[in-house]
Amino acid sequence: MTLELLFLAFLVVALCAFAYRGAVHEFQILQKDYDEEQNWSELLSEELPLVIRRLPKAWMGAWSEKATAKKTWQVQVKQDGRRFKTTWANWLTTPAPKPQPENSTEIANVARLGHAISNMTADGLRRWSWLPPGAPKPSVFSAKDFYGVEKLSAEFTIVVATDGAPLDLWIAHEGAIPANVSTDLVGKDPWTITTEDVPWIGEVKFVEMRLRPGNAVLVPKHWWLAIRHGGGDGTAWFWQGAFQTPISWVASKLNRQRE
Repeated sequence: MTLELLFLAFLVVALCAFAYRGAVHEFQILQKDYDEEQNWSELLSEELPLVIRRLPKAWMGAWSEKATAKKTWQVQVKQDGRRFKTTWANWLTTPAPKPQPENSTEIANVARLGHAISNMTADGLRRWSWLPPGAPKPSVFSAKDFYGVEKLSAEFTIVVATDGAPLDLWIAHEGAIPANVSTDLVGKDPWTITTEDVPWIGEVKFVEMRLRPGNAVLVPKHWWLAIRHGGGDGTAWFWQGAFQTPISWVASKLNRQRE
């Protein structure tokens, strides 16, 4: 009986790993307006990037300049090889360019952004295999700020634009990037890369999108993602969250150890 249970457990893990490695290699993006009657699980099963427009406030959280401008949350930043501590209100008024806070998890907790994730899953934005979500990663971009290219290991990564200027997103499927040289892209700004930097970059099929406040995009595993300030005046407010299965959680941990 014990051997049979072990075999079944091994089979389930093997099937989950096979499903995780499976990739939908389609350059297609789904777009839906928020609808409380929408079957989100069915859309997620298509394993394609999904844009959700006109989010309810409960899905965005109070992550805005007006809601946080006077907060005294502790912020830790690293600049020129040194670490500094300041308050959130002081950090916001610091002229750009300025480094993003290192303690983003703490800021997400005091800003109660976890409630936004909980509201999403309570409204059906989930699948049966997902683990309880971790803390989101909040960010505020000034002009020219960006997060360089990274390969997404989570089952789905969500980017929620909440306030201010829009965001530009660059996404590409792993099938469009040569596996043996994919590390050439990690951390780089794909909008400024030339063939002198990465000779094969001109052959990569990618999608760019403009994400405005009140909208979100879910990007599945096996895709690469970069984010930058979308231009114009003001700061761009957004946060990111990861929806994990047990297999994707392990894969994410392994990827971090390699970095």
